[in-house]
Amino acid sequence: MVLPPLFDPSLEPELGADDELIDANAHFVARLAGTGALAALAEDYDLGRRGGADPAENRTRALFARAAARVTARGGRAAGRLRAMGMALRLAGEADPALRLAADDVELVGGTTECGADVVLAARRTELLGPEARWTRAAAPEGRVHVVIETDQQLPAAAVLLEELGPARVVLCGRFATAHREALRALAPFSAAAGFDDWAPAWRLGKEWSGDGTPVRWVRRAADRPAGAPWAGWLAPDEAAALPAGAWRECRGAALTVARLESWAEVTGADGRRTDLRAVLDAAGGALLRVELLVGAPGVSAEETGAAARGLLSGPGPRLAGLSPFRLPTARGGAAPQTWGGVPLVRHPAPGNDLPRWDRFSGPGTLDETARTAAIGTLNAELGTVADLFPGRFACCVLAAPDGTAVWEPSAAVVAGEGPGPDGQGPGSFVVNLRTGSAFRLHPKLTPVVERLSSGDTAVLDRIGDGARRKLTDRLIQAGVMRRSQ
Repeated sequence: MVLPPLFDPSLEPELGADDELIDANAHFVARLAGTGALAALAEDYDLGRRGGADPAENRTRALFARAAARVTARGGRAAGRLRAMGMALRLAGEADPALRLAADDVELVGGTTECGADVVLAARRTELLGPEARWTRAAAPEGRVHVVIETDQQLPAAAVLLEELGPARVVLCGRFATAHREALRALAPFSAAAGFDDWAPAWRLGKEWSGDGTPVRWVRRAADRPAGAPWAGWLAPDEAAALPAGAWRECRGAALTVARLESWAEVTGADGRRTDLRAVLDAAGGALLRVELLVGAPGVSAEETGAAARGLLSGPGPRLAGLSPFRLPTARGGAAPQTWGGVPLVRHPAPGNDLPRWDRFSGPGTLDETARTAAIGTLNAELGTVADLFPGRFACCVLAAPDGTAVWEPSAAVVAGEGPGPDGQGPGSFVVNLRTGSAFRLHPKLTPVVERLSSGDTAVLDRIGDGARRKLTDRLIQAGVMRRSQ
C-alpha cells in the first residue's frame, strides 16, 4: 500500500499482518522538513540563492527557517513540530512552478484540485515530488500496489506516482478515489490504472503523536468508533450526538466542526443541520472537546462568528480550536438544496470542475469571499496571540493537553541572526514565534536567560530580580512566546 504525500502525518493506516506500507508521505515530510533541509534553506536565503530581490525579506525567511529547525530538533509537543513542518513546506514550495504548500493544504498555481486537467498539469510541472516517486518505485519495483487517495490534496502526488510506477499495476483506493471514481476513470493517468477498489483503511494516530504510544483509533463518524478502545476524532455535531454516553469514557480528545453556535442546545454543522449537544457536554466534559468554527456560513455575520469565537475562549466548556472558511458541499445525486439552516441561497457551480467538492453561493446576510477572508484574518490576528489554536487540521491536535502554569511556547525559538540581521541592525539574537509569525530582537544581556527559558529551564527566572523578571515575562507573554495554558 502506497500513501502519497500531502496527507496528515500524524495518522497511520491500520493494516493486516501481511500488508506492507510504503509511506511516501512520511518520506516527503522527512526530506523537506528535517533539520538538515531547514538549515540548507536558511543558508540559501542568506546567500541569495533563494528568495526574491529584497535582502531583508530573504534574511527574515532564513531566520524563520532556523527557528523551525530548532523547534524540530527540540521535539516535544506536537503543535510546535507541526508549525515547524508547515514553515518548512511553505518555504520549500515557494518557488515551485506548480504547487504552494501549507502545513495542511496545497494550492495549485493557476488552478484548483477540483479540476482534473489542473491536477494533471500541476503533476507534470511540479519539482517537489520526484524524489518520493523514485523512492517508491525503488521500494516496490514490481507487482501490484494500492495507492490510497484519501483527500484531494494528494491528487498531484498520486498522478506523479502513477506515472513513475506504471499505472497498469496500480489499484486506486481510499475515500477520495472512491467518491470520484467516475471522473478519475476519464482522467489520464488515473484512467490507465489497473482498477479501483472501494476499500479505504481505518486510521489511527501514529505512536509518536499519540501521547503515551497507546494505539488511538481515528474517528470521523460515530460508526467508526471502536467499542471499548481509545479513540479520538473530528466530528460533525450530529455525529458527536449519535455516540452513546459511555463512548466518551474512552475518548482522548475530539474536535467539532461548527458553522453556527447559538447555544449548546442549538449547534449548526457544516451541512446546516441543528443539533442539541448538551448531553454530549455532560458526558464528555469540556476539557475533551475543541471547536473548529467555520466563517461565512449562509446568514451568519462576521460579528456573530466573532462573538462565538470569543465565547469559546472565556466560557466554561469546549475551547476554540481554530477558524476555517465555510464551504458549501456540492450535492451528489438529485436536486441540490437551495437552503441551508433555513437560509435561502443561490448556488454558483463551476461547470468545468470534474472533481467538485464545494459550490460557491450567495444569500441574504452572507459574507462574500473577500469579507470572509478578511473576517478570518481579523479574528486570527485578535485571538492568535491569546488562544492556543491548532496549527492545522491534524488528528493529533485534538488530544486533550494537561493544564500547566507559565510555559514557553512550543512553536517559538531563540535564533541567531547573522550579518545585517533581518532588521538591518547587525548580528544578534531573535525570538521567533512560528505560531504568530512574529520575531523581535533580544537585548544581549537577556539572551542567555531567554535561551535557557526556551529550553525548559523556568528556574532561570528565579535568578534575576523581581522587577526585571516581571518586565521580561510580561514582554514574553505579550509577544505570545511565553504563555499560560488554558
